[in-house]
Amino acid sequence: MLENTGKKSLLPVFLGITLSLQAQKIDSLQNQLRMAKPDTHRVSLLNDLSYGYWLSGDDSLAIRYGAQSVSLAKKLGFLNGEGKARLHLVRIEADRMVDFKGAFAQVDTVLQIAATLKDRHLEAEAYIRKAQLLETNMARQREIMPLYDQANAIFMDMNDKSWQGTVFNEKAQFYIRSGNFGKAIEFLLKARQLQEEVNDLRALRSTLPNLGVAYSALGLYKEALRAFDEAETVAKKRNDKVLEAFLLNQRADIFEKEGQYKTALQALTQAASIHKTTRAAYWLPKTYSRMGRVYLQLKDYENALKYTQLGDKLFQDVVDSDDFLDHVVQLNYAKIALAKKQYRRVIDYATKGVEWAEESDPPLLPEAAEYHRLLAESYGATGQIEQAFVHYKKFKTDSDSLLNKEALQKAMASAMNYEFEKQHQQQKLNIQKLENENLAQTRNFLVALLLLGAGILGFVFWNNRRLRTRNDELSRKNAEIEAALYRGQTMERKRVASELHDNVATRVSALKWRYEAFDTSQFDRDQQTEHARLLEHIGEIYDDIRSISHNLMPEVLEKAGLQAALIKMADTLNVQNRTRFLFEVENSGVVVRGKTAYELYAITLELVNNILKHAKASQAGITLLRQNGFLELVVQDDGQGFRQSSRSNGIGIQNIQSRVDRLGGSCQIVNREEGGTLVRVQIPVGE
Repeated sequence: MLENTGKKSLLPVFLGITLSLQAQKIDSLQNQLRMAKPDTHRVSLLNDLSYGYWLSGDDSLAIRYGAQSVSLAKKLGFLNGEGKARLHLVRIEADRMVDFKGAFAQVDTVLQIAATLKDRHLEAEAYIRKAQLLETNMARQREIMPLYDQANAIFMDMNDKSWQGTVFNEKAQFYIRSGNFGKAIEFLLKARQLQEEVNDLRALRSTLPNLGVAYSALGLYKEALRAFDEAETVAKKRNDKVLEAFLLNQRADIFEKEGQYKTALQALTQAASIHKTTRAAYWLPKTYSRMGRVYLQLKDYENALKYTQLGDKLFQDVVDSDDFLDHVVQLNYAKIALAKKQYRRVIDYATKGVEWAEESDPPLLPEAAEYHRLLAESYGATGQIEQAFVHYKKFKTDSDSLLNKEALQKAMASAMNYEFEKQHQQQKLNIQKLENENLAQTRNFLVALLLLGAGILGFVFWNNRRLRTRNDELSRKNAEIEAALYRGQTMERKRVASELHDNVATRVSALKWRYEAFDTSQFDRDQQTEHARLLEHIGEIYDDIRSISHNLMPEVLEKAGLQAALIKMADTLNVQNRTRFLFEVENSGVVVRGKTAYELYAITLELVNNILKHAKASQAGITLLRQNGFLELVVQDDGQGFRQSSRSNGIGIQNIQSRVDRLGGSCQIVNREEGGTLVRVQIPVGE
């Protein structure tokens, strides 16, 4: 279970890796500072000291040296140093949660400095820091992702893979807080891939443990422990005690879930010892609270209460505010009261807790589910059966939405994609290595040519032929990998479509039959109306499942090709919708099959859905033709046209562009002069 507070989520994600830290230890930096003159180098030393103390958990000294760095930089007119020092102070404040107003003012100042210097990198860092501050404000959560997107666009333009990875890591933490762990894993693996490409241990210090946290939340403990082991390797390379303690906490959480309570307590005891040494004011109370939770599992209520109270007191000292609630502490108190059959106290604790959990934005589903379970048990024990049933239903609803097959499938698909991309990247590196070898050998041969003449020239030709053969072999293997991936995707689409059609649709159909079999003669009018609505909704669900199943892998697409599938699509659309669809094939050549057929069919389906949902068109056309070595798909309508904002930000348009890119083609979207939209997709297919 994730650990959270109420109005601001305090989650077990590992933060604090995005600023530059020099390799010297704090005592070495202090020695340098004593000898440094009041110049720009001293500004950097002060900022590095601030980072070092923050990393060790001493926020007061971190703020002190950070403020000195800002003051000296302003005095020297060293704008770049001032901006970086201010950004670090903002990062500290995002953890401390004391002076948010001052922190936002710091960010605004940094953006002004970046504009003055025309420093886009500093501008992008400021967007990240502002987004981190906004994580504390539940009313402004929608502003977070656009800021990360702005930052990432700058880093992509600068080809800065390390900072692109940092943005993906920050996005992942946003999805972890909202309970969308499948999406979080997708972004964490993207971050990991970029960071490994540039061997950025600073960034991996955060990405790897957060990847483990997301896997653990989905119950993928084997994958989580592997990620924690990889993170521990990074921690040992950097002598990073803070990270080691974090990993001990996360491993303890898995041990607890697997029933290894003594092992969990050993790990938490080790973590607490490190927290005391590093003066980690936030993590020490969380560790004590977790120890209380493990003692609860062991039914040792005396120690459970002892460590829960200790964690509670230390946590209140850290946040120093009434606007926070530690859910681990709250749940521990409620469970201890339940064990003692103090049901009134359980209801008080759980009622307050569930209110905070559900009012959070996004809601804290794991905590809310546990509170509802406790309320159901307590109301049941006191004879309030109706109340107990209400909370039991809410417990089941929240629990079922936490871990679902879709999230697990997304996580595994992301992992497979990461491994494939990693292999693909290695193949590219091998090719590049061969090309570099070829260039080096060619250069040497040209020098030797002055001395050895025609014999050496012949060797060059022979060597180039050998390398071309190896390059051709690598290219062929890449093509085989891509073909295997497509076959695997096709098989999986068939399997999912079959499962939906044969299992899910069948069960929904059976459910509909059972509802139709109800004897409604004794129902009053409202009950008959509700019964009719339920039948209608079940019918709609059944139709949606069949539609999804069909669209995943249309049978006609596989058997007869793209042209036949599009004809059938147009016929179906003209039966079911007000918009009239016309399909035309102009010299489209041989039947289009395989990957090209599926991608173009999916693109057409996306465009048709856009027309039906948004265009308000009376007529639309689909044209497929082959000319000048291109297969061209044109979809147009006479509707209200395409908004520019939708064109750049819509997920559907992004999906279409991704499919076009995979086929090596191009996509053009324009508003027609006579009204409506025209989309032209061109795919190279040869003459």
